[in-house]
Amino acid sequence: MDLPQAFYFQAGEPAVLLLHTFSGTPNDVRALGRGLQKQGYTVLGPMFTGHGTADPQQIFKTGDPDQWWQDTVAAIQQLRTDGHQHIAVFGESLGGLFAMKALTQFNDVVTGGTIDTPLFPVDTSRVANRFLAECRQWYQKLALPASEVTARMQYLTQHINAMLASIGTYTGPIHDELAGLTKPVFIAQADADELLERNIGQRLADYLASTAQVTLKHYPNAPHVMTFSPQGRQLTADMSRFLEKNMPV
Repeated sequence: MDLPQAFYFQAGEPAVLLLHTFSGTPNDVRALGRGLQKQGYTVLGPMFTGHGTADPQQIFKTGDPDQWWQDTVAAIQQLRTDGHQHIAVFGESLGGLFAMKALTQFNDVVTGGTIDTPLFPVDTSRVANRFLAECRQWYQKLALPASEVTARMQYLTQHINAMLASIGTYTGPIHDELAGLTKPVFIAQADADELLERNIGQRLADYLASTAQVTLKHYPNAPHVMTFSPQGRQLTADMSRFLEKNMPV
């Protein structure tokens, strides 16, 4: 079985870090990374701990928001070690939380942004339901015995809401730290988001607008993970223009 892997697309000195979704993998943002590499940026797409394995239980057994932040810090340090002094960090959904935190923590993270990331309390029931449905489909694809599928699904059902609640708790301080941010921020909003409220991008833009230069882009027909959708190409073009203005190659 070929499992997803992190990627490291090398090009120029300015570097872009792309962070994937909860329960996703770097494949979420791989095409975006290739597009930015063609524009001259070195692009790193790490794997969050517990993700990208054959068993989604590992997300809960080995990962949590603190660990995923450490994964983000390690990726930034890797880019520094490789000589990149100007770094942009973008994240999709969960990844956007850590992208915005990086903007507040590190001077060499000069810009960044979010793709469908809730920086405010939101209803995560649809996220939980989608996660469980996709996990069941995955286990069935692996042709596991029915009793094994039942046991694993019971574990996931028992842990998913607590994990999503911990992510929500982790988000609060990040939201507060963003007050007064002056770095340029790119916000992408999928207007056909099937998992989260479709005003989260506008709310974040309004929250940051008094001090930061905010670029908010709407994608009318895009789903939550828009990087996999036909709108992914437009997102890449918009992000390239944003970087050209705020972090030239």
